[in-house]
Amino acid sequence: MPIDIAIDFGTSKTVLICGNKIVLEQPTVATVDSETWQPIAFGDRAKSMIGRTPEAMETVSPIQRGMIADYDIAEQMLKEYIGTSFGKRLIKPRIIIVMPEGATSIQRRSVANAAETAGGRRVQVVDTAVAVALGMGINFFEPGGKMVVDIGAGVTDIATLSAGGIVQCDSAPVGSFDFDEAIIKYVRKEYNVLIGNLTAEEIKKQIGSVVLRKEEVTVKAKGRNLFSGLPQLFDISSTDVYNAMRDTANALCSAIKSVIEKTSPDIIADVMADKIYVTGGGALTNGMEELLSEYLGCRIKIHYDAEHTVAKGALIALRNPKLLKNTDYQLRNIQDIIVEN
Repeated sequence: MPIDIAIDFGTSKTVLICGNKIVLEQPTVATVDSETWQPIAFGDRAKSMIGRTPEAMETVSPIQRGMIADYDIAEQMLKEYIGTSFGKRLIKPRIIIVMPEGATSIQRRSVANAAETAGGRRVQVVDTAVAVALGMGINFFEPGGKMVVDIGAGVTDIATLSAGGIVQCDSAPVGSFDFDEAIIKYVRKEYNVLIGNLTAEEIKKQIGSVVLRKEEVTVKAKGRNLFSGLPQLFDISSTDVYNAMRDTANALCSAIKSVIEKTSPDIIADVMADKIYVTGGGALTNGMEELLSEYLGCRIKIHYDAEHTVAKGALIALRNPKLLKNTDYQLRNIQDIIVEN
């Protein structure tokens, strides 16, 4: 029996969906041999090694800002994840893989080739905006503007849709990883302590917010004192974390505003009368709905299953091609992706 697989090959996390089931959800991280560049570990195991590897190993992310940065590692990772999920029972599945709107034909072809080499019988590519709309159950097939925002780890995809097509779109190089980097820089500057990415991520999850919390809370964190070089345990407040994250949050809001400014007034009037649909792991950041609503002056709807919306929408597109048959938008087959010289 043919198997259909949808893949959200993200900067932070890779999600595989088959049927109505999430069959794999793993970090898009690999640990490699520093000399041969051969993979040693993928996923959770590789992520646990970040900042803890010996000199002979490196931890790398093959996807940067939504694009393949290391083709060989990306291909081997897809093979590993597909093999782990399905084993020997997999017979050349149909695969659909999600790409940011700003991806070039070369980047689309690169991702599709990796999926095909990893075992795909027929590989198709779908834009993030279309996958988000389908995954959230948004009717963008009739005239009338809709706006979707997918806040990922390395990139935020923003688009307006109407009459079955993408009207205006942008892929802004800002995401939840930038919050982590901002926290690292802030702690270094204000506390004279160096912390790692995993510590910054944990601080963000526990007390991070893009709006000021009504009640201040603190957490303890560990790092290395920049002057003594010794380990240091310190307290950091939610107000400090908010101050660290503020500039990145403003950049995110500005990117959404930029797409609004490029879109026709009639479509934006439709959007304002409805709401802006927001998804992606970054959408779950504390205060995001409040911040966007206040900044943009519009109702915001954050999807209840924000981390899986894109993959679920991609699978809907693959299994129901008639949905897009009479629209301006069509899925791209690998053989149809023409690489421009």
